[in-house]
This record gives sequence, structure tokens and C-alpha cells, in this order.
Amino acid sequence: MGSNPIARSCSIPALGVRAVGVANMQDPYLEIHQPGKAWQIPLGNDPLTIGRHSDNRLVLDDTLASRFHCLISKTRDGFILRDLNSSNGTALNGKVVRYSQLFPGDAVTVGHTRLVLVVPNGQASAADSKPTSAPSVVAEPPAAAPQSPARSRAPSRPAPEPEPVAPVPLEELGEIEPVQIEEELAEPLSDEDVVADEPIALDAAGLPLADGGGEDDVVPEMAGLQDPLEVIASLARSLPDQSFGEHDIALLSARGQMIHAAGIGPARENRDAVDCLRRLLLLCARARATDVHFEPKGGQYVIRMRIDGSMVEVCRIANALGVRLSALVKVLSEVDIAQKNTVQEGHFSSRVPPGRRIDYRVSFAPSVYGQKLVVRVLDTSYAPLHLRTLQMPEWMRTELERVIRQEAGMVLVCGPTGSGKTTTLYALIRASDISHRNVVTIEDPVEIQIEGVTQIPVDEDKDRSFSNLLRSTLRQDPDVILIGEIRDAETARIAMQAAITGHLVFSTVHTQNTTGTIFRLLDLGVEPYLVAQALHVVVAQRLVRQLCPYCKQAVKPTPKQLEKIGQSTAGIERVYEPRGCVRCLHTGFSGRRAIFELLTATDELRELIPKNPSPSQLQAALASTPFQTLHQSGYALAAEGIVGLDEIDRVIGREPR
Repeated sequence: MGSNPIARSCSIPALGVRAVGVANMQDPYLEIHQPGKAWQIPLGNDPLTIGRHSDNRLVLDDTLASRFHCLISKTRDGFILRDLNSSNGTALNGKVVRYSQLFPGDAVTVGHTRLVLVVPNGQASAADSKPTSAPSVVAEPPAAAPQSPARSRAPSRPAPEPEPVAPVPLEELGEIEPVQIEEELAEPLSDEDVVADEPIALDAAGLPLADGGGEDDVVPEMAGLQDPLEVIASLARSLPDQSFGEHDIALLSARGQMIHAAGIGPARENRDAVDCLRRLLLLCARARATDVHFEPKGGQYVIRMRIDGSMVEVCRIANALGVRLSALVKVLSEVDIAQKNTVQEGHFSSRVPPGRRIDYRVSFAPSVYGQKLVVRVLDTSYAPLHLRTLQMPEWMRTELERVIRQEAGMVLVCGPTGSGKTTTLYALIRASDISHRNVVTIEDPVEIQIEGVTQIPVDEDKDRSFSNLLRSTLRQDPDVILIGEIRDAETARIAMQAAITGHLVFSTVHTQNTTGTIFRLLDLGVEPYLVAQALHVVVAQRLVRQLCPYCKQAVKPTPKQLEKIGQSTAGIERVYEPRGCVRCLHTGFSGRRAIFELLTATDELRELIPKNPSPSQLQAALASTPFQTLHQSGYALAAEGIVGLDEIDRVIGREPR
């Protein structure tokens, strides 16, 4: 069983083994009661996770407790209790709750275990509270002002200081019977309430970051929190990149005009939308998110981010704030703010220290409850910029460097949307000796601006299609041409004619693998002799999640897994699987990398293409080259312990037999 850094920081044994004394009786602590035993545990600034799993700071020997049941964390106003989607629920004073503030004397029930909050000099010990099926009666401060949280009891004026009450010695408590919870616990929980019982990552405030892993890593519901802006800020504070803060972000319009300068700025109405957007952009930068989604759901907006390819729920905000956020993004993107039922697109940017610019591509789409907004983050600071940083095998990189030094030819990169094709193309452009060549790109849209390169956006409404722009570009004596995507026969034909008449052409095709790219070009109606002469290299790629190096666990490979990995890695004794820890948000993964498949057009292959070959014939023609499939490249990384075998099958699909 792996260790948890939070658990290591607190030497708390499993409950029921021995009592834990309170180091400083003047500090808040919990009295823990189980049938036949009772003890105390101090409460500090670190969140206290409670459950059966050994990674919890408070490990319960209780069969009715979930592995990760609930947590108690300190805030500016005291302590909060949060249920971690436990299977049997968490009761506060006899009533099942999801999230609530704790007050001195409150009793929390987890299975057969009862935990009572004691604040010395502030509230009587739990020995004074009586276990009962009804909610515990806690002394209410006089003249309590109504508050928005469900259980808020903050007084409108300071309450009189209570008389100090010393905690009751444990030996006098005797045997404590477990609290009987009201009917809510006796009834089966709904599908909404029952969630897979997996490790939970915590933010700086002790709130869960993600569930136990999987393709959609979702932060538990944030509804009911006092301030969603504080939730976003606490998530950002918990991440390691602290190079700049919220108020260092300057917001620029689509034309590069300063709309909201860096700094706190004067307080004014609707300022919360600007603050919320800045905090979200800060969180995106620190978490290396690729996009953020604003999803209207009727009574609220759900904000989610895509981190390492998986969707993570950040928080939920009120409709009013969601509408103001959407309007703010429209103003920045110079999109018609009056239109609410149409598809709209735009872009804006931000500037952060030290002189770093981050671009954002914006898309609005109508949904049942209003326009959904997706902001794609185009941050080059974390993206690999050069061929050497793409982490491809040495022989592949050498082959690409050889081709891009040529005066003419075609290099195609294939793969589905989101597989990193544009990043690879930009790396090829940067390696193409820009200072001594005329480099032109035709893109839809221009995502990242490259210094020294002429970049032309496609605009179908103005008759500026790929094919039309390509014809115009050829009249400007380009040395290198990047075409964002080959979508039709005309664009493919013009590009290949350019490749055999003295131009180096880069482009992408939406196909599954390298050999499929050849058949795709032939299916578009391109003459086989053009494909054979123009094509030099085809690269297929995917992005896979890397295993977290801190918590990945070694397992003995099964015979099927050894057969899957192949002869090239024969003799390996272990493979690795994701586990989950606080460093990877309990997903088991940390970062992504690309896996590649590279096809070089040999003389044998060029002779075969005009003969309408079958896939097996193409594979046989590649036998003389160091060609390896995407699966083989992925399995090689799995054998090294960098990725998991299941991740390869998830991203690429099972290898055909």
C-alpha cells in the first residue's frame, strides 16, 4: 500500500488501536466514540480525511464507513464538514448532509463512529451532548441573522463569551452507543448519491478536487458553497505553478486592445464577472488545462476544464454570474452580445508576467438552457516547441530532420482531433530554417502565431477556402507551405503538385494510421502517380496519459499482456498500472505525451501505390524500413513503465489481429 504525504504528516493510528491524546488542550479537537471506546484527536490547519482507506489521516476500523467517507477542514469562519460521496452517507446531529459548517458541540456520525467537535473556552465538551435519533440541540447565539447557507448561524451581534468548560476525562465517558440516524440513512440512496468509492484529492481548503479517476475526473458538487470565486481561487492556490497571480492578468480584446488592465482595480458593480474570469484563466494556466466549458443547466452554470484530456468539474455558479461571464467573453472577443441562439466564434488574449501572452479561442453554441461557451486555451509555454521536445524515437526525428532540409516534398501528419497534429506541424515549421526561407501557412483558424511566418486564416464566407488561398500563395514564391488540413480533392491535388514543383508542403489528414492516409488520398480522387511522387513522410500520432511516477504500481504481466507487448520487449517482469495519489489528483496520471507511427515513402512503396495495393501489401513494402505501428510504439512505452497498457488500448483501440 502506497503512502500518502498528508498521512505521513500526521502519525495517527487506525481508530480502535490506541487513543490519540490532544497535544494542546486549548486547540479545537474531535472526541471520537465507538462502542466500548473513546479518544481524542487534534484539529489543525490541514484537512482531516476520514474513512477506512489507509491514505486517510483518520483511519476508521468501521465496516459501515466508506474507504474515503468525509473530511473536516478549517476555514476562516471555523470548520466545515463535507461528505465524499460515501455509500452510507454522513450524518450531522442525526441528519444526513452533503456539506455544512460545523459548530462547537456538533456530532458527526460515520457508520458506528461518532465524532464531536470540541472548541475549548468556546463550547461544552461532547460529553454533555446526548446521542439521540433527533438532531442534537446546540445552544444558538441570540438574535441570529438569516444567512444564505443552509445551516448558517452567525449572529448579527457578538454573542456573550461562554464560561470555559474543561473537557470531560475519557475514562468518565463510559461506553457510547452509536447514534441512530434518521430515516434518510435507512432508505436506499439514489443513483445520484451513490458514487464509486475511490480516493479523493483535496485542494488547499480541503475540498475534493477529483473523484477516484477514470475518463471524467469530476470534482464533487460545489453547490452550496458560500463563494464559488473562493473555490476557484483555492484550487489555483493548491497547484505548484505560482509564477503569477490573479491580479497580474491583463485582458486584451480580439484586436489586442487593453480592456481590463492588470491590478485589482476599483470596486464596481458586476466586477465579480471580471474577477471570476481572471481566476478561471489563472487556474487554467496552473493546471495546464486545454479548454474550459461554461455549461448552462437551468438553475446554474457548471464550469468544467479539460486537464490531461479528461473533464474536471471546477464549480457551479449562479445563472446571473454565468450570463455576465458570457457577456464579458463576448465583449473581449468582439462577438455580437445581442445574439443568444446562434453559433458564434471569436478569440481574445491575456498578458501575464513576464511579458507572456496567452491566446484563447471562443465558441458559443445554443443549448436547451442557453448558449454553451467553450474557451480553448492556446498556451505555448507548456507545449513542445521543437522536434527534440516531442519525445519521438531518435530514428523518427532523424528522418524528419532529413526531409525538412529538402527543397521539395510533402510531410503529412494524421490523427483524430486533439491528438497534437498542429503542435507537431509547428515544430516542423520552426525547424525549417525560417530566417532563410519564405514560410506561409493557411489555417482554419490561426491558433498560434509564429514569428517570421506569414499566417493566413481561412474564411469561407469571403471565398477564401484552402484551395483558393493555396493558389494565391503559390504566386508569392513560398519555400515552405503549411496547409491546416487536406479536406477535399482540389486542395490535395494542388498541394501535391506544389510538392513536386519545388515546394516543401506540410499538412494534416484525419485518418487513423499512416497506411490509411495513402488510401484516403486515393479515395479523394488524387491521381496515384501524384501520391507516389509527392509523398515523402507520413506521421500518425496520439496523445496518451503518462502514469504518475509517484504512485504507479507494478504488477506481474499476464501471458496475454506479454503477447500484446510483443517480442521486442520480451523478458520484462512487470508492467505498471495507475493507482492515484495527492500529486496527481488521485487520477493515477500526470501529464501527456505523444506516441508516433512514421512511414517513409521508399522506392518500393512508390512503385506499389499506382497498382491499387491492399493494406497487407503496403505493410510488406515497409518491411525493409524501421516502421512500427502506433500500438508497438505505445507498448514499448508501457514496457518502460511510462504508460499503462489499458491507456494504449483506450486511445488507439485494440490492435487488429
